[in-house]
Amino acid sequence: MTDRYLKSLFMVLLGLMALFYVGHNIINLSIAHQNIGYVLSQKDHAIYPANIMPAVGDGPAWIVLAVIFVSEIAAGVVCLWGGWKLWSGRSDTAAYASALNTAKIGCGLVIFTWFGLFNVFGGAAYNMWQTQIGHGSMSDAFTFAAFGFFVLIYLGQREAEA
Repeated sequence: MTDRYLKSLFMVLLGLMALFYVGHNIINLSIAHQNIGYVLSQKDHAIYPANIMPAVGDGPAWIVLAVIFVSEIAAGVVCLWGGWKLWSGRSDTAAYASALNTAKIGCGLVIFTWFGLFNVFGGAAYNMWQTQIGHGSMSDAFTFAAFGFFVLIYLGQREAEA
């Protein structure tokens, strides 16, 4: 039963993490937009000044920011829902198995957001690592993605027989 408690707790923590981050982004909307616009503009890319991705302006930055917000909100809500379902179904094998699927989807959304959007697109496609702002965001995104991977792996582990 300890694993079931911990899995529920870790899902709630992942969900809160995602919602705290999107909350901070929303209350600092203009700064979040400036940062995304800066990364997409490819300004100050001195190490690799040429890029296979086109530099884009203000309009696309709003679209990218909206995608990030939707992804962070979805990750947070599904992780919290998965954590609640794990907790509620901890004594019922069928309900718990269903809850594990929801929790895994939540982890997948965390990984999609912070690995996929920030590391694959921001880091690899837009070379955001070349600037201080981009490097900080990418490093933190790696950490958040790792948490999603760690919890996903833990969710897939067999639980001790009672």
